[in-house]
Amino acid sequence: MAVSMDLIKQLREETGAGVADCKNALIEANGDVEKAKKILLAKGAAKAAKKLDRTTKEGLISIKNDCKKAVILELGCETDFVARNEKFNELLNNLTDIAFQNEFKSLDEFLSFEYNSRKIEELIKEYIAIIGENIKLTRYGLLKANSNNQVIFDYLHFNKRIGVIVLVEFEKDFEVNKDLKIEFGSKTVFQIASMKPVYIDVNSIPANEIEEQKKLAYEQALNEGKPEHIALKISEGKVMKIFEDSVLMEQSFFEENSKLNKFKDFVKEFSNKLNEKINVLSFFRYEIGK
Repeated sequence: MAVSMDLIKQLREETGAGVADCKNALIEANGDVEKAKKILLAKGAAKAAKKLDRTTKEGLISIKNDCKKAVILELGCETDFVARNEKFNELLNNLTDIAFQNEFKSLDEFLSFEYNSRKIEELIKEYIAIIGENIKLTRYGLLKANSNNQVIFDYLHFNKRIGVIVLVEFEKDFEVNKDLKIEFGSKTVFQIASMKPVYIDVNSIPANEIEEQKKLAYEQALNEGKPEHIALKISEGKVMKIFEDSVLMEQSFFEENSKLNKFKDFVKEFSNKLNEKINVLSFFRYEIGK
């Protein structure tokens, strides 16, 4: 049967499928748009299944933050071209809103969540079928403030390939010396974005990781002929040096012309300015391809 261009246009606008696919689906459905949608969905699911094993090295980061609650997402795709696609960005924005509203405890819970009568993982497959590349929701993080003393700051690089959210606790209400606190938060997120810490402080490093590195350093010192008591001291010193670059408080402060040596010196300086304690409680840092 002949299919009007108006019907093809309508189906294309409602589904995002290609012109040829829309035309063939309408012919198969005898001009019934709703049936054609189901045909496209079924064929799209089959196409999407074939793409699920493809590597997703590109993508975008998204953040939604109201200062008391924040979510950060990493949505991966195969190429930078698709990362700029309108439909891909539509999906990312939708997923960010859903995450913000529902406060999922894990990525698995997020993917299993039912939205408009289908799971999030099924929604993503629909977009895979439309866009023609594999898409994966690869990472998800949630932070929540529990008092007026706590606030969440964020940073999203202009190309949306690096994103940071960080929860900070002040001793006094956030409204007290608010401008200074905003300045502290802005520099903190930029420190995390640029210097790539993994842990907040030495105490937050898992004990098994410290012991593993200490053992390696100890054995290396013994192999070099050092006495056991000397090897033990060397291993303890080396471990702290190994973790220094990955611990936020021990990192060099990012501002080149600053007189401050480490980030913990910056925290101390601002604590003195505010005349109150400052604690960095938690953070997420995502970077595409890392």
